[in-house]
Amino acid sequence: MLCKEMPKIMWFENDNRYSECNGLFHYIVIPNVKEETMTLKIWHGEFCYEKSLDQILTERTFELTESGRKEMIEFIQNEDKNFVQ
Repeated sequence: MLCKEMPKIMWFENDNRYSECNGLFHYIVIPNVKEETMTLKIWHGEFCYEKSLDQILTERTFELTESGRKEMIEFIQNEDKNFVQ
């Protein structure tokens, strides 16, 4: 299940990215410490984020808080559940 290994909020507070995939469903979380946000980007395909910039399907911003992290996890899991490979 996606997000089971997602780091705690301190990981993102220290300006670290995190990415994961489930088959062709990929996502990356990019924190912005200055703005206290985390941007989630989702794409479908075989390649990493850097090779898939033109294939981003969803981009959404969440607060850089534990509640924002939980909301993001729920969003990712719902998007993955709705993705048909």
